[in-house]
Amino acid sequence: MTDNFDTLAKTAATSEALRRLRQLAGADSGMERHCLRVRQIAVHVAADRSWPVDDELLTVASILHDIGLYDASSKDVYTADGAVLAREMLASHGWSRERIELCASAIERHHELRGQLSYGAEVETIRLADRVDLSDGLLSAGLDRYWLRALKREIPRVGLVKELGKLVGRMVRKRPGSLLGVFHSPS
Repeated sequence: MTDNFDTLAKTAATSEALRRLRQLAGADSGMERHCLRVRQIAVHVAADRSWPVDDELLTVASILHDIGLYDASSKDVYTADGAVLAREMLASHGWSRERIELCASAIERHHELRGQLSYGAEVETIRLADRVDLSDGLLSAGLDRYWLRALKREIPRVGLVKELGKLVGRMVRKRPGSLLGVFHSPS
């Protein structure tokens, strides 16, 4: 495991995604650590199920999956905002259209209530990983609970609940109609 993104953000796309997250959330914020835990859990989920995944795509999607929460001006669902950002950003890094859409789907569908494997292993691993981290391991996706506890010790959850509360509260005030859309499949 690694306890920060600096060692993982080795490509231009992952570096830009991390820079953008840090501009909004701050370096080593509760949100950055959440995104790092999501990335580590997603890699573990994929390995546990023998799903081949694109590591760079998984890293970018992990970093950007909640970035839409920071855009209080949008009236859209925050997951869609994050997908739009990914599409715009990744086009400048030479990613193929299919790869960009896979990353955008992972971001946009990460709160879906039903499995998303039909959209790609990366989409489902991000969905499961976010659910595992937000539930503090209560929902484990079949992962070893000792491993999950070790991950939490290595990458602490300090500040996440407060930061999410503030961001979700702002979302409810600024764009209340979008709240239920978080759990609704994009068209």
